[in-house]
Amino acid sequence: MTPSPAPGRVRPAGAARAVVTGAVVALVVTGCAGASPDDPGTGGAAGTLALAETGEYDTLHPLEHPLGITSKLYDGLVAVGPDGVLEPGLATAMPVPDADLTSWTVTLRDGVTFSDGSTFDAADVVAAYEAVRDPAVGSWMAADYSMIRSVTAVDAATVRFDLAYPYAGLPARLTLGIPAQEALGGSVLDSPLATEPDGTGPYVLAEWRRGESMTLTARDDWWGGTPEVRTIHLAFVPDENTRAQRVRAGEFDGAQLSPLVAAGLDGVDGLELVTNPSGDFRAISLPVTLPFFADPAVRVALNLATNRGAMIDGLLAGHGVAVSGPFTPAQGASHDPSAVFAYDPGAAAAMLDDAGWTVGDDGVREKDGVRFAFTVMYFAEDTLRRDLAQAFASDLSGLGIEVALEGVDRPYAVTAMDRKAFVLGGGDMPYDPDTQVYRQLHSDFAVFDEADAYSNPSGYADPEVDRLLDGARREADPATRVALYRELQGRLVENPPMVTVFALEHTYVARGLTAWDGVEHVTEPHEHGVAWGPWFDVQRWTRR
Repeated sequence: MTPSPAPGRVRPAGAARAVVTGAVVALVVTGCAGASPDDPGTGGAAGTLALAETGEYDTLHPLEHPLGITSKLYDGLVAVGPDGVLEPGLATAMPVPDADLTSWTVTLRDGVTFSDGSTFDAADVVAAYEAVRDPAVGSWMAADYSMIRSVTAVDAATVRFDLAYPYAGLPARLTLGIPAQEALGGSVLDSPLATEPDGTGPYVLAEWRRGESMTLTARDDWWGGTPEVRTIHLAFVPDENTRAQRVRAGEFDGAQLSPLVAAGLDGVDGLELVTNPSGDFRAISLPVTLPFFADPAVRVALNLATNRGAMIDGLLAGHGVAVSGPFTPAQGASHDPSAVFAYDPGAAAAMLDDAGWTVGDDGVREKDGVRFAFTVMYFAEDTLRRDLAQAFASDLSGLGIEVALEGVDRPYAVTAMDRKAFVLGGGDMPYDPDTQVYRQLHSDFAVFDEADAYSNPSGYADPEVDRLLDGARREADPATRVALYRELQGRLVENPPMVTVFALEHTYVARGLTAWDGVEHVTEPHEHGVAWGPWFDVQRWTRR
């Protein structure tokens, strides 16, 4: 679970250099308003895009940030294709499993080179998957690859993954970007790859002015063909109002904006609204260290008291869907749309009464001398999370629950999630149900770890949920797997870990897209920005 609007997982301070946090991409392309054909910096004949981002990532290391801007620098064995369908990347075809899903074989593309000119082969794949699991390397993703027992280079063009147990979701885990093996080694925190990427991707890092901008240039020898968009300039524009003003003025010709702001610019000054579905959800964590949240009945009551429909209409301009847990429509048949809480504040009040939380003289519920009062944190710069926190507090106020709101920075948030509720954003890898939900729900992640604070942030533990999660990830039969995940969602309605409110569409405004072929929609993860929106496959665009 990542802190939105950052497009990738934010790591603790100490990663060697800042990179792009993506909520916004602004493009200026040939034929766009404000673009001069003679100005290579504004989309002239050179095929330059000017892009605006909300901030910078901590690192460009592919073992720390597997998607987002790094997907322009690195390729994985598997890639996210249009509409979020997984497709071969550095593999010639999708990975082939044996009958019980414990051994997977991948055949590699021939003629692929890294940006340093060296040749890609099976040894690079083995090195990457050994490194991501190595405690000395320190990748936050290590637990995501615990099912791998060994990775073997059968020959220069073939890799075999042998697993400790059957695992149906492996293809989604093979989106990991592969660096040149010579560049690996040592901790991710002091690796040269943090600032000097060496991948097989369509672009290379040409310039990085910390806190200001970044420039990517296209490779002529990329295995997927020479990109017609030759240069991508990133300008870091953290304030959403400023982004909106600048894109409307024609300084940029595209941006990711919050739904209400984006909807307000649809049809204005040549801008069009573009929406993409996502596995990105918003939720309020309920830390079990607080006395009221240890009781499942109280957690159910808070879910019943939350007016999801009003929040979707009022905060998202309708660009969202109510959910009761980390499952979203992005999980296809595994998502059960009926497993959602009705809005019923009367039933919520009755449940709180039955649980012993009665309204005191000051109008606030209490039990055994403890007032039902707690703090909800949100990222201070994130207007959507702020507005969601305010709406949630308003809903609970009517029940006699006192909610204080606290805008915080990201470094502080990860230190306090075990004792304060928090407005979460999740859905890092929605392309398989296991990769979407396992970290958020399994008790293996229930013990608070500041270095991994966004996994199971409520400290939730339910043996039945663990059983269903473990069973589904090992199930070879697709229909049985779907049934297990749907049963799991029913359990989450009975015993919710948090108040999950909605899954949102990601909203963008853009002009000039009709000048290009190859503009596609994609199902996005929590992350959104330069590598997503209508521009996620920019390396394959061709001029009309």
